[in-house]
This record gives sequence, C-alpha cells and structure tokens, in this order.
Amino acid sequence: MKIAISATGKDLDSNVDPRFGRCAYFIIVDPDTMEYEAFENQSAMLGGGAGIQAAQFIASKGAEVVITGNCGPNAVRTLEAAGIKIITGYNGTVRQAIEDFKMERLKPTSGPTVQEHFGIREVSAKGSELTELKEQAALLKRQLDMIERRISQLEGGTSVQPQKRSGLMKIAVPIDGGLISQHFGHAELFLIAEIEDGEIKRTETKTPPPHEPGVIPKWMSELGVNVIITGGMGRRALALFDGYGIKAVVGAPQIDPIEAIKEYLRGTLRTGENVCSH
Repeated sequence: MKIAISATGKDLDSNVDPRFGRCAYFIIVDPDTMEYEAFENQSAMLGGGAGIQAAQFIASKGAEVVITGNCGPNAVRTLEAAGIKIITGYNGTVRQAIEDFKMERLKPTSGPTVQEHFGIREVSAKGSELTELKEQAALLKRQLDMIERRISQLEGGTSVQPQKRSGLMKIAVPIDGGLISQHFGHAELFLIAEIEDGEIKRTETKTPPPHEPGVIPKWMSELGVNVIITGGMGRRALALFDGYGIKAVVGAPQIDPIEAIKEYLRGTLRTGENVCSH
C-alpha cells in the first residue's frame, strides 16, 4: 500500500499541509516499511485545475489513500474516480499521520471540505474582494473543522492553567499560515498579545530573528513576553525559556492563535504531546 500526504516539507517530520491541490510537497509513504519519496507539487501555482492535476499525479504514483487538511470538489471527484480513499482535517506531522492511520484512528471523508480555488494567494483585480472573502470563509471553516477534530483527539489531554497575574502580561504565539506553528523555531511570524486583567487589549505580529540556538528565547525576553504557546519545542529551548522566566506551553493544537490565547486565559486550552523532542 502507498499513502500520499500533502506536506509543507520533504521529510516525515514535516507538517501536513492543510491544502491538497496547492500544497508544497507530496510525500508518498509505504506504511509497512516507512520508506518514502517526496515530490514538489508542480500544480501549486496553477491559476486553475490544481486539485485535478494534483489528484492525477497522486493516482499515477499508485497511492491508495490521501491524507491532507482540506480537499476541494474537483480533487475529490478525481480521487474518488481513481478509487483513492480521502482523509481530511488532519493536523500534525507526516510521521504522526502514518502512525494514526496504522492505528486505525483516521476515517475516510465523504465530499469536499472547501470550495474550488482554495489556497490561491494571488487574485486578479476583477472580483478580488469576492475571491478574498471566499478564501477567508474557507479558511475559517477549515480552522473550525480542525478545532473540532483536535478536540476529539485531545479528549484525554491536559487543560493548561494560566498564570495568575494581575496587571499587564504578554503572550507570544508562533504562527504559520495563520495557525499555531508546530515548530516554534521555524515559524514565519510571532503574534504578541498584551493581556490586562485577563483580557486581550492589543496584538501585533513580528518577524522573528534568524533561527539560531538561544536567539528566540532572548528575543522574547527583550520583548517582555511572559508566556509562549506552541506546538513543539526542544528540551534546550524549554530550559532557556525557563531561565528567562518565560512559561512555555507546548503541545498546543494547530488552531487560530487568538482563540488559543483566549482558551489559555480561560484555563480551557487542551494540549497534547510536545511534537518536537530534539
């Protein structure tokens, strides 16, 4: 058997890309041997038909199952016609997806989860507002689907209790593609939220400095951050944050960062395993 997974990178520790037709890479894995091949998605930048071409490519590689975040109607029809099972709504790494599949924790999806053209980043001047609104609606739906699935996965997880503070505090969240990054050191941006008396008063996004050992914890300290919420963090980074007096909350699901902060402040943020163990 071969399983095709949409991925943000070229190896098994890459995150599952929430886009199917416009993902960065496809990783084809033999779940019995864990041998795999990574292919750059040549359809990602197409103006239209990306889902169909991506599905045809997957079929040509002999895949029997697809695991991804979301899948549009054209891709679903093409995959189903090829007899390929579709599993959507997954967040985590490629390796975790294979393990969950082998443990029979994943169920096939019936029907598309987003509209056509989901994931297109550039829009033409004509009708751009309508297209952008459709993309935003699709993104919100995807986030809601991921949150609901993650809640089901984490029913046995742990609720993180917030630090009891009065006055001002700052919470930092690394983000990729608008959602919590699962590897804080490689995040595109950091959301910094100022909290006063348990309420979010102000937010801003900042581009992190180049990722080198010790740089980001020091940067967070200079920004006055009290708490960082992320999917994964290595042992050394955990120790550095602790040394700066910054509480690190790891194992956070791949959800909207503002919602994660609100859940943390309410004491309802449920976390799983630290996805980064180095």
